[in-house]
Amino acid sequence: MELRGRARAIVGAAAVLLAAAGAPLPARAQELRPAGAPARRTVRLDVIATDRYGRRVDNLTPADFEVREDGAVQAVRSVRFVGPAPARAAEPGPPVDSEARERAEAARPGTRLVGIYLDEYHVEAASSARVRAAVAAFVDQVLSPQDLVAVMRPLDPLLSIRLTRDRDQIARAIQAFEGRQGDYTPRTRSERDVLAGTPARIEQMRAQVTTSALSALANHLGGLNPDLRKILIVVSEALPRPDRRRGLEGLPTAETIERAATRSNVAIYVVDPRGAAAPGDDRSVLRGLAAATGGASIANAADLGDAMRAIAADASAYYIVAYETLQPPDGRFHAVEVAVRRPGITVRARKGYWAPMPDEAVRGPLLQPRPGALLGPPTHISRFIRPWFGAARGADGKTRVTFVWEPAQAPPGPQAARPAEVALEALAADGTIVYEGSVAPTGPLRPAAPPGAEARAEFDAPPGTLRLRMSIEDAGRRPIDSDVREISVRDLSAAVALGTPQVLRGRTALDFRSAAAGDPSPVASREFSRAERLLIRVPAYGPPSVPLTVTARLLNRRGQVIRALAVRPGPAPGLREVDLPLAPFAPGEYRLGLEASSGSMRAADSLDFRITN
Repeated sequence: MELRGRARAIVGAAAVLLAAAGAPLPARAQELRPAGAPARRTVRLDVIATDRYGRRVDNLTPADFEVREDGAVQAVRSVRFVGPAPARAAEPGPPVDSEARERAEAARPGTRLVGIYLDEYHVEAASSARVRAAVAAFVDQVLSPQDLVAVMRPLDPLLSIRLTRDRDQIARAIQAFEGRQGDYTPRTRSERDVLAGTPARIEQMRAQVTTSALSALANHLGGLNPDLRKILIVVSEALPRPDRRRGLEGLPTAETIERAATRSNVAIYVVDPRGAAAPGDDRSVLRGLAAATGGASIANAADLGDAMRAIAADASAYYIVAYETLQPPDGRFHAVEVAVRRPGITVRARKGYWAPMPDEAVRGPLLQPRPGALLGPPTHISRFIRPWFGAARGADGKTRVTFVWEPAQAPPGPQAARPAEVALEALAADGTIVYEGSVAPTGPLRPAAPPGAEARAEFDAPPGTLRLRMSIEDAGRRPIDSDVREISVRDLSAAVALGTPQVLRGRTALDFRSAAAGDPSPVASREFSRAERLLIRVPAYGPPSVPLTVTARLLNRRGQVIRALAVRPGPAPGLREVDLPLAPFAPGEYRLGLEASSGSMRAADSLDFRITN
């Protein structure tokens, strides 16, 4: 009993978590749809197309593909060909020294993501040198300096997997490989304490170690750049199926690996360094994984390194075929068949996909790794300033963040301690500084700005947590307070999206005309008098060449519609405007409801404000 408990602790320390991680990765963004409509999910398939001579075909269109799910023909929504990286993309990127950097580098165009599992437990010692030479040649001669690689061996930590471009690190991991099939001599304390017993029992535990590691590696690859075809190379002679004994039911299985791989375009390639198959061996588990995920099996190869070149070719020229399914989140397997209507063309794709579990929307976010805490001052909200943060689409999938601030109505302290400038530092989740500079105030109570100071800060940041450090200074640039907080940067990459509404205020007709004609900084205040007139600008995004409709309604505090408001084009592409004079409305709390629609897709946002006398 004690041994079984320790086995679960060692073999399944990360594997139990990854058994839960056999649950599919959560969708990148919630799909927008009309209320009551069936939930649609996008299925993406990586498809390799070749002609009768084995050459890659790169000119297929959506009309050329026929996709069937569970036998029913599906409408192909989009087809994108991913070709070889351009020559300029062969240059190595920066070191991958954090989780955030790994995600960013995995999204770089032309970067291939490769996981290599060297299954020491299931490769004979006589094949060790052949494996080391073939895998080293594959990394050094076939992969480019920009490609990201992770090399794993049995008992490597499962919760700290990270792809890297460090070729020295990769080479050390490859050279440390030593086949140990049939050799049960313990090499570590964990093996001595846990992987012990009869040879049959040790083989079962080793099979579970390999299964858990492959599940972890497939999940990790799948969480990076979901649209990209990822490669998982398994160097192994055979993988027995672990027995499902009492107490080990929650550990990963071959089905767990297949689920993780087919959810996120991870193709499994099995490399068997032996010649002919030995009688009674079990390659069916690994071969089944290769077939189910659109990969391949390499065996009986005279030149193992040369045979592995085809793996990299598969990751360099393929199609991403997308269609929408109405299948419910039932956790079941759905068979998918892909064919091409042009004669003489053969395609290879995975055999289907596993639908999400019914409770995946709840479990998915809980299973995602949390970014490490940034060292710095604890959260402190200043009473001297009233800040506002806006979001719009930025470059390269990032979000354009706008920051403005106003002095508080009645700042505490002596009259001389008035905020006149904010020195802002914005840090991404990995601690990278994305903005550093000084910002002058906006709003009617603003003092004279220091020379050269801008009344807003704009910068691009990746979606996620953003930590802000602000030093609040007086007119002499002496610090009088600080403000440290975290905000969540929105992801605006959905087909239909609304950015943060910006409020411009005019107390006179001249003020309003100036605001409407120019590009003034928005105000942070959300309290206005009935004598004012508001101009509300909202970034609105829709699919190219498809009409986008934006509507606005004024609601009372109970959510009842007071009136529909006219929405007109703004001064720049992607901006819409609402002109809202406040004189007709009684003092109180109000909400501006905004909605953008294009076909069946919807996005909504709102703006709360208060009207005084």
